[in-house]
Order: sequence, then structure tokens, then C-alpha cells
Amino acid sequence: RTPAGVGTNFWDPSAGLHGMFNVWSFDGLDSVVSSGVGGGSLIYANVMLRKDESWFRQHHPYRPGITEEWSFGYGDLEPHYDAVERFLDVQRLPAHHPQFNLPKTAAFQAAATRLDGAHTTFAPLAVRFRDAQGEPAIGAPLPDAGYPNLFGAPRRTCRMLGECDVGCNDGAKNSLDHTYLSAASHHGASLHERTE
Repeated sequence: RTPAGVGTNFWDPSAGLHGMFNVWSFDGLDSVVSSGVGGGSLIYANVMLRKDESWFRQHHPYRPGITEEWSFGYGDLEPHYDAVERFLDVQRLPAHHPQFNLPKTAAFQAAATRLDGAHTTFAPLAVRFRDAQGEPAIGAPLPDAGYPNLFGAPRRTCRMLGECDVGCNDGAKNSLDHTYLSAASHHGASLHERTE
């Protein structure tokens, strides 16, 4: 978690590094991707936005006026979006609650309002902000998920430290390792890291 430690947290097995981040470089484009058990949530902070229906069709790259359609659309994915959101217990930051209405949150809301005059809406996140009683709470124990997590460690609600981007030490992120992979392991799946 130190600046020097971040330098060792990259994926380069030839240099003996098996860290969480991998940098892909292309001509004019660099990308940081995750390489850990848990998936892309290691990078995208568990933001759970649904793709707009317009994403499932695009203009043909060299035939003007022609639109290409995907073999499936938003309607095909909608029940799966619903199921995943339920399983991951997707929540929005409860900014109305005094514990979560921090100065940075208030500044974000004020800046967004100044930009377009609209009310801000927080993104749906696979991050736990609510305790076992369903109340917003910082650092409170989470309710039993019905299966143990892979780490055997107790999990707590978000402590508002911004660890969503680099891996939450409290397990407030409902990343794949704490959810689908833990449930699969509980039901007999065999999980392997450093494996393709």
C-alpha cells in the first residue's frame, strides 16, 4: 500500500512479479488491466452500470447508412442484469445519511449541479454500505452470505477509504472472489490462480 509497494504490484512473471495490475501497451494506447482472482472489479471499482440499448448496434465501419446488430440485445440480458444485481447486492452510496455525507461527497454533488444544474445520481455499486439490519453504517459487520468467503475473513461495510480501486481490505466490495467464486467453492468448484 506504499508508493514503493505499488511498483511490485504488477504482473510480470519473468521478473518474479505476480501482482494485481498488468499494463498493455499498443501504438498510441496504454491500458491497465487486472490479473487477480476477482476479475475486472479490481480495476473498475465495482461500478454496475447497465449498457444502454444503443450499445448493441453500431454503424458499419465502411458502409454508410448500414447498422450492424449484435446477435443479442438489452432485452436478452435484462433478466441476467437483474439476477447479478441481486446476487451482488448492488447498492448506491447512501449520501443522504450523515455518516456518508462526507466533504468530498458534498463537493462532488455541488460541482455536478454547477455543471449541468441537474440532480446527481450515484452509480450503482457492488459495494456494501448497509449493515446486517439494512441500515447505512461505516465499518459494520456484514450479514451472513450463506457461504464462507474464500479468505475465511470477516467482512465489513465500506469505510469510505477509496480502496475500491485497489482492493478493499474489509471485503466491502462484492467482487467475484467474495461472491460467485466463494459460492462456487462452497458448492465444490475447484479454483486455481496463476492459471490460464
